[in-house]
Amino acid sequence: MAVGGERADAPIFVVGTGRSGTTLLRRMLSAHPRIHLTHELSFYVWDQLFDRGASAAELLDYFLRSFSFRWLELPAAPLRERLGALAGREEGHRIFREAMQLAAEREGKARFGDKTPSHAAHLGRLLADFPGARVIHIVRDPRGTLLSLSRMPWASASDVANALLYENDWRATEPFLEKILRLRLEDLLADPEARMREVLAFVGEDFDPAVLAHAEHPSRFPSTPPLPWLSSSGRPRGAPTAQWEGLTPLRIRRIEGLCQKSMRAYGYEAASLPGGTREPGGLRVLLSILGQIPEALRFAFHFARLGMMHRRAEAFDDPRRDRIFARLNPRAWSHYPGFVMPPPPPLLGERDGSVGSGS
Repeated sequence: MAVGGERADAPIFVVGTGRSGTTLLRRMLSAHPRIHLTHELSFYVWDQLFDRGASAAELLDYFLRSFSFRWLELPAAPLRERLGALAGREEGHRIFREAMQLAAEREGKARFGDKTPSHAAHLGRLLADFPGARVIHIVRDPRGTLLSLSRMPWASASDVANALLYENDWRATEPFLEKILRLRLEDLLADPEARMREVLAFVGEDFDPAVLAHAEHPSRFPSTPPLPWLSSSGRPRGAPTAQWEGLTPLRIRRIEGLCQKSMRAYGYEAASLPGGTREPGGLRVLLSILGQIPEALRFAFHFARLGMMHRRAEAFDDPRRDRIFARLNPRAWSHYPGFVMPPPPPLLGERDGSVGSGS
């Protein structure tokens, strides 16, 4: 089946701000008998962090150490064998392709791809490396997105920081609207069959009802880290709800002010406050935004520390990494009492767990 003049075996990518339904869409697509998407290989993130002067072979060694690859629990040897000799760093994207394809073949699927929300910031390179790729950009009302992000250990407690993430996602995808499909989570939940028919037509596959029962068609092999904030996407879908209605009027107006451009682009309207509710004045909203900045800066400091650490492969097993991670959003851990971050599985197929040694 042809897709816009391209072959129907083109890779499929899901991008979008975290907590916008990317994991749900990935699981729905992966329930299709021909499609498997990996969970956040984050290849372009690691490629950007790693030494630009390093070779493609060194990039491979680094990528194999990443928790993104190790959670796949794929042996390293078949990937090395399929890649052979990598001529230069410009061939680095072959690492990404072969890892995705190996994961799909393990599931017995013909189509492969990946779900990495932050790859929205790398669409130019992704589309250059994978001509004809089918990219779905899923978005969610920023009031629900920012509320959910503020409860994530890996995000910020500050609406300012999370709104910057949300707005940057919009700006990064706007130049590519003619090449990608943008989907609102609320529309997917309101009419899943109609929306999934559109998505599958876009990627070049026939509709299959399995995508509407993704909880009944889990992957046969490990694919998603055992993290509590990912568990809800594995359950049957619920009806669309305005989960942000519990926000205070002040916070609603603060988020609307911070995300007004993206809200307008996505078709979300300002909330109508309940009768009798006092409308927060503009000065009060502005002061509340300013009050969020110190927490945003604190988060940015620790996030930058993590980024600097991850320039070295050893950081993926450095206990200091988890200590810094815990400082990103300390208040969020109250939503996950007793949970301790699990270490990534050991790298399979490398002697003594070392990199670059072969199998």
